[in-house]
Amino acid sequence: MPPNAAAPLTLFVSYSHGDEALKNDLVMHLANLKRQGQIRAWQDRDIEAGAEWDAAIKQQLETAEIILLLITARFINSDYCYDLERQRALQRHAAGTARVIPIILKPCDWKESPFSHLQVLPKDAKPVTKWDDPDEAFLNVVQGIRKAVESLQAKVSSTPSPAHPLTPSPTPQFSTYNPATFTGREAETAELTAQLQGNCRVVAIVGMTGIGKTALGERVIANLLETAAAPLPYVRLSLDDRSLTPDFASSGAALLRTLGEEPSLEDQKDPANLLAHLLQRLGSHPCRVQIDSLERLLRGNDQDGWSEFCDPLWLDFLQQVLSQTACPSQLLLTSQDIPGELDTMASRYPQFWHCQPLQGLDGEEQQDLFQKLGLLSNPGATDPDYLSPIGTFYAGHPLVLQVIADEIRQPPFRGNIAHYWQHYEAEFTATTTTPNKLARSRLFRRRVRQRVEQTLQQLPAPARQMLCASAVFRRPVTVEFWQAMLPEGDADAAFDTLQDRHLVEYATIPSVGEQSLLASEQSLLAGERSRTNPPLLIRQHNLIRSVAYDLLKANTDAWEVAERQAAHLWLNDYEPAPDAPNLETVRGYLEAFDHYCEVGDWDAAVPIAWTRLDRFIQDPLSLQLGNWGYFREQVIFCDKLLDISRITGNRKAESFFLSGLGNAYKNLGRYERSVEYHQQDFSIALEICDREGQGVALGNLGIVYNRLSKYEYAIDVLQQRLEIAREIGDRDGEGRGLGNLGIAYKNLGQYDQSIKYHQQSLQIARETRNYLGECAALGNLGIAYDNLGDYERAIDYHLQDLKIAQSIRDRRGEGSALGNLGLSYNGLNQHEQAISYHQKYLEIAREIGDLYGEGIALVNMGATQLKLKQHLESSANNQAALEIFQEIGERACEAEALNNLAELHQALDEVETARQYGQQALALATELGIPLKAECEALMQELGTGGEGKQE
Repeated sequence: MPPNAAAPLTLFVSYSHGDEALKNDLVMHLANLKRQGQIRAWQDRDIEAGAEWDAAIKQQLETAEIILLLITARFINSDYCYDLERQRALQRHAAGTARVIPIILKPCDWKESPFSHLQVLPKDAKPVTKWDDPDEAFLNVVQGIRKAVESLQAKVSSTPSPAHPLTPSPTPQFSTYNPATFTGREAETAELTAQLQGNCRVVAIVGMTGIGKTALGERVIANLLETAAAPLPYVRLSLDDRSLTPDFASSGAALLRTLGEEPSLEDQKDPANLLAHLLQRLGSHPCRVQIDSLERLLRGNDQDGWSEFCDPLWLDFLQQVLSQTACPSQLLLTSQDIPGELDTMASRYPQFWHCQPLQGLDGEEQQDLFQKLGLLSNPGATDPDYLSPIGTFYAGHPLVLQVIADEIRQPPFRGNIAHYWQHYEAEFTATTTTPNKLARSRLFRRRVRQRVEQTLQQLPAPARQMLCASAVFRRPVTVEFWQAMLPEGDADAAFDTLQDRHLVEYATIPSVGEQSLLASEQSLLAGERSRTNPPLLIRQHNLIRSVAYDLLKANTDAWEVAERQAAHLWLNDYEPAPDAPNLETVRGYLEAFDHYCEVGDWDAAVPIAWTRLDRFIQDPLSLQLGNWGYFREQVIFCDKLLDISRITGNRKAESFFLSGLGNAYKNLGRYERSVEYHQQDFSIALEICDREGQGVALGNLGIVYNRLSKYEYAIDVLQQRLEIAREIGDRDGEGRGLGNLGIAYKNLGQYDQSIKYHQQSLQIARETRNYLGECAALGNLGIAYDNLGDYERAIDYHLQDLKIAQSIRDRRGEGSALGNLGLSYNGLNQHEQAISYHQKYLEIAREIGDLYGEGIALVNMGATQLKLKQHLESSANNQAALEIFQEIGERACEAEALNNLAELHQALDEVETARQYGQQALALATELGIPLKAECEALMQELGTGGEGKQE
């Protein structure tokens, strides 16, 4: 974007999922507005895996500058679209904080609707589906949107730029803060509010677990939302998720996702790149970020304290936030401790750093809390003064006081405070003379844990059993999961007891309507609730979960039963949302796998890896993750499976997972690492005399050598792979070997030979119903005909490829087919159509983390833009592609990006720069023995395949 260009406007698309095809057509027609930096379109398909979809939609709805309502009968019939999204959109339109544009897609009864007074699109309110040419209708719609964008940008440019967007943040669903029960903290709230209203960039709230840090942070945010004329957007990340690790690559990626952006493959490969990406995001999208449980990133524990960050990049990140010339975003950290290295570093920036220690409630606040918890107004409370020494003994620790209040209200005390005091008087009147401050702190922490443990031990047996058994869950789950952890007894009564004692909490504080929903639907299975009423999720407070888990593990048999029961629930009762991302559709398998690994039950864990979920592809889960583009998750999964294979001495399984890791690292662009794994795989296959395994390992090596432009090596190992497949009668392996040989010969410019191999591969794939193999063969045939100039035949093959990829939900293969169609249309000189296909490919590649595909889409788009004399866009895309190819070692494509840049600068009469790029491109192409072309069609490789793969 030019330095003086206006920032892109955020565009929110509200639509019914029944109209997805028309919505996709509209988004495609918006591509030019997006490329020009005019808009940044958002739809619910952009929600990341594992995110709270309702909160994500509401946040985007509140911050968008333009809101499109895609009107059909389905839209009007949808309660969520018509009532929630439409209603809030019109409220913001009336307030002047957003522009609402209804778009009539299909004939329907809309003229008496609440938005009928607005100017609708297309022209004359003629529904899109009633136009003779739908593309003409969408062109009219886009022209109308463009006028609105230009009008809004002109308005913004004439107004002094504020420090952050004027759009107010939505009222968030807080995880802990509840105005009805929150007590005291007035001085702390005022101080923290003032700090965040000023120049402070990083605020830390420090105190022991259960002291109320998260609730205070959320209370401060609520205060700012109420008092600020233009509040910053607010997001929250909890590091309590036990699937997160303290390294910056894991937790930093989670933070970036919380900020609304998916980590790129560069981020996954280089944490320093992730750090820069985070800083850029915080700079370009001002917001307030609450990061809870920072101690999870530190070395140490809650008994002995914490010392330093496990990953020093976290310290670097915070230092750069504090030291930047300007930082419009603010961080609110909660932690049980601040390491000395952070305290020392942050003290150099006193104007931007504030640390707020948090102690327990004072005497007056303690009394207020007890009153809100219903004690002082209880007729059975004969002497309320007994509460003061109780509160003092536990230093006003809010969670412990709440636990005690709940104890008093339950049998046998039934609200009789005097009776409770008499029972525990010796405990509350005990004194401790411990002079050392650290020792006193440790003693107090132990006292708090002991009180929580004592409370749990006194629970009715069914409730205690349910609470302890549910401590094994790694993430919030439904009420039904909790109840299933108590196989015998009254599960409803046990859960009610835990709820009455405040020993369970919601993942977010539910609204009144959600509480009513929970009460009325508690007996329903999670899958029976509608998408607009997702199930409420339950979790334990960290302190309670920690104590409960320790109690559970003290009984080894009970602990193993709980882990196995949790695994059983994830495998059999977890039901993802109908439109859940692919990763969430297998969440149950991944969680069950981890529970079985906890107890070392390899016989139960390993079969999960072999689960075949897709009726078209029939690949096991360990490979299916790669087919879907979740390469990082595939590495984590296969690493664990490789360890299990070595523990159990299963050499064939070890070979299989080495193969999976090699393919995953290939797709991450780490080719040398990939070669190492495939060579280890081949060695094991030789050792155990596994001819099929030898063939697979050779085939995978051939694919990587193709990527490394080592075509002679590739042909040599692929010929060996083909001979083995024919020797053992492996038809699928024979088809893959033929296809990869076709790629190698195509890269050498021997197109007739390439076509012959791909035709044979296609025939075998259809014979064996190998859909991925059929896609690969069709795509590669299309590429070969592209190189021969027969674009019409090439398009036919690419369309066949696209149709199959979409039918089997192969996002990577779909992207490849779209990119190939773009190349074919380039050959026909239909450049606008070509750019549209390249843009779609780019979006998919970024979505699934396919760095190689992203580079291909960028370089081809840049070449096409050069032909259209869109020099600025061409330069940006080719430079981005060049960086990607240099990073992943894709040297042939690097030569093409250099060649594109040479042609670009030549067109701009920048002769010296053009000559430098041209010399680099020529030297590299000569070294590799490949022809230089202005586009990268000769270099498209086996996208759409997941590698050779293996059978169980």
